[in-house]
Amino acid sequence: MTINPYPPDTQAQLARQRNYLAANRSLLSFTRNSLTLISIGIGVKEIVMTLSPNDTYANRFAYILSLFFVGLGNFNLIFACFDYQQEMKRLQQPEYQFTPRSSLGAITGFAIVIISLFAFGWIVIRVLD
Repeated sequence: MTINPYPPDTQAQLARQRNYLAANRSLLSFTRNSLTLISIGIGVKEIVMTLSPNDTYANRFAYILSLFFVGLGNFNLIFACFDYQQEMKRLQQPEYQFTPRSSLGAITGFAIVIISLFAFGWIVIRVLD
């Protein structure tokens, strides 16, 4: 039998510190992902408009696709900030209890799949025209 060198209160404080640092890392990660999505949205629009300035359908599609990516990036950032604030409130309570949360990564991944299918469908329609 091993004897725990830390008193129970110290273990709880160490666990809180680990969760605090994990929440900060998650917020920074989702901030980086949000900025990437927003940059992709702006980049897609600029590239398509530069390559085909007179193609109104391509420009309209690029604008719509850009709005989806920028909107997804903003949603991602807002949701991450809200989740971070909730975690900070939970960590300040005397009895910290783990509460399962919805997965922002899964939601973002699903939205990217939908946007990609939309883009793929548009490309197929343009090629078949």
